[in-house]
Amino acid sequence: MEHEIYDIIVIGSGLGGLAAATLLTHRGFKVLIVEAEDQIGGRFSTIEYEGFKLPTGAVLIPDSWVIRLLKEMEVDMNLLRPLSRVFYRIKGTDYEISPEIGLPMLLDLIDKLERDESQKSGHQIKPVELKKIINGYLKGTRGVKQKEVLTVRDWLLQFTENEKVHEVFDNICASLMMAHSWELPVAKFFLFKEMKKFFVSINGNLSIAKELAKIIETNGAIWTNCRAKKILVHEGKATGVCLEKDGKEIEIECRIIISDIGPKMTLELAGQENFNDEYLTDMRLKLRPSPALLVLIASDRPLCLEGIQDGLEIIMGGRRIRTVVPISNICPEIAPTGQYLLYASVKPISYIPRVEVKGEMQQIKRDLKEIFPDFENYGRILQIKLCGDKNEWPEGRTWLGYGLPLETPIPNLFNVGDACIAPGLIGTTGSVESGYRVFKIIEKLLE
Repeated sequence: MEHEIYDIIVIGSGLGGLAAATLLTHRGFKVLIVEAEDQIGGRFSTIEYEGFKLPTGAVLIPDSWVIRLLKEMEVDMNLLRPLSRVFYRIKGTDYEISPEIGLPMLLDLIDKLERDESQKSGHQIKPVELKKIINGYLKGTRGVKQKEVLTVRDWLLQFTENEKVHEVFDNICASLMMAHSWELPVAKFFLFKEMKKFFVSINGNLSIAKELAKIIETNGAIWTNCRAKKILVHEGKATGVCLEKDGKEIEIECRIIISDIGPKMTLELAGQENFNDEYLTDMRLKLRPSPALLVLIASDRPLCLEGIQDGLEIIMGGRRIRTVVPISNICPEIAPTGQYLLYASVKPISYIPRVEVKGEMQQIKRDLKEIFPDFENYGRILQIKLCGDKNEWPEGRTWLGYGLPLETPIPNLFNVGDACIAPGLIGTTGSVESGYRVFKIIEKLLE
């Protein structure tokens, strides 16, 4: 059995692991990333298919911790293009809502549309009490304590039963917070830190991951097609990793191990007997993997927001499709000449039971035909990918506000990624921020 020594081993090359490894390398530590797949990035990567560059998960890069990391590491920002416009499709019409005003502007629009419809039909409707809703929302964001058991839907029912208003809040929860409004505690909802601006990588997220990899490889290494078989624990401390590489077993000694493969797989590699009951209970309570279906649609002409080069669309009234990003409008480089690529995020009817894929696909296809009239003539589904509740690559490993700590009961063993998100953060933003936090902890340990 071969033996090598590194300061730090990172298991998994998702965005959290890449962020931690990049920061630690930049600080001067010798880092090794081991990745079981044949390319880096995990859910922040890209695959080639029929001339398209398809995302493996994330599409949008928020103007937050990710951008901070790229700027600090002096990554070429020309690899990104901004997306700053948000449109809502309501009954076939697109309405632009300023991200700076956001929710108040959207609720005001819905109120006006409801009043117009009431006047045309001659039926009286109960007006939406916007002032009460907005005041309640603002109080919540300022830190007014809410009962943990009160869901977002229950909180909103204090102000209105209007179905369209409830749909707005459910869209926010499902699209950004990994749970429906009737599943998510309102106390968690009010932790959320809004994002006003996003970016899209012109050549797919793999190109960004490779830029970070270049930094890591200045004082370390990245091994793909290399599976971690066991985290070595000696006298209660993590001391190394046993790997399978090129058909051989290799034992790597190190001072610190960072896992970016999710706490459940970390537990399997290190042995459940090394984790105390308190931590195991915490895992059961806080790991809430969120299923979703990611749909990628090719077309011979744009299916939405034609001529808009920096926008995304949120669908109101759809069965399952909630958000669509016309990626090739923003970055034509990711599609073959004369072709267009649309990314649709599909939310299941519930985030708790397993997804019944066949039934969900039927609903998706009905949505596509109704939301995009040109789909049947000009479009085709390239890929429907299940980010499952039980597999290792869910859309998110936990809901907003439910992150596990970075530290494990085993000294020198840490988790990063979207299972360890800080309160108020989600997805890519939360993953990178977890990399910053673990970097600070390890820097103090090894100084």
